[in-house]
Amino acid sequence: MLHSIIDRRELGVRSTVTSVVFIATLAVAILVDLAGLLQYSGLIGGLPATLLETGAAISAICIFPLLAMGMCISADLNRKK
Repeated sequence: MLHSIIDRRELGVRSTVTSVVFIATLAVAILVDLAGLLQYSGLIGGLPATLLETGAAISAICIFPLLAMGMCISADLNRKK
C-alpha cells in the first residue's frame, strides 16, 4: 500500500525519507533481537552478553521514526484534501 501511495506522488520527500528510516531501524531491531534470542536459547554463542539489552533499546527507539513517519504521511495526505 505504501508503495502505491509513493508511486502516485501523494507523499512528499520528508514522508519518504522518514519511511525509509523507520524501515531501516525496524530491520536492525529485528536482526539484533533475533541474534539475542538465538544466543539466549543457546543456539549461537560468542556474541556480547548485553545483546538482548541492546536489541530492546533499539526496538524501543524504533517508535520515534514510526511516529515521525505517521505524522509526515498524515500531513501530506491532509494537505492534498
